[in-house]
Amino acid sequence: MAEADEATMALELAVRSVPTASAILDEQRGRFMNPDRKARFEFVMPALSDRQETRDAFFRGLMDVNNRRREPWVIEGLRYLNHPLRSVESGKYIRPSLDLLQEIQQTGDIFFPKNWMDAALSGYHTSATAEGVRGFLTEHPAYPIRLRRIILQSADELFRASEILHD
Repeated sequence: MAEADEATMALELAVRSVPTASAILDEQRGRFMNPDRKARFEFVMPALSDRQETRDAFFRGLMDVNNRRREPWVIEGLRYLNHPLRSVESGKYIRPSLDLLQEIQQTGDIFFPKNWMDAALSGYHTSATAEGVRGFLTEHPAYPIRLRRIILQSADELFRASEILHD
């Protein structure tokens, strides 16, 4: 099996909170031959921690532009942080993710804002979450149209799911 596939499998097991997730991640970290893949893996690992404090610290770290230099790593970590299996604990990251979007646009690549919002909203489907996103847009009527559209595009599945599920 390829190194990248093994890494993905380890990350997927960790987000599913298998009992030996920490050991699996540590073992995988030691198996890397490619230093860039190892660095990416180590960057993403805190987003998969079984400790909420570690995941919170990972998210707080993303508020520093220096920690967002490797945008694909950031997006991968944010996706795992907001994974559907963790949506109950991670819903608190949605509002700060929305609040940070303008800075993301100013400091990142042209595609980073859309990828950021996709990763921030991908694990959610509740009407409360949908209302939170709608509330943000209502609170910011003069929000830049490009970013407003990005939020609406990224929240489309959330909005649809919340209407279907009527939770």
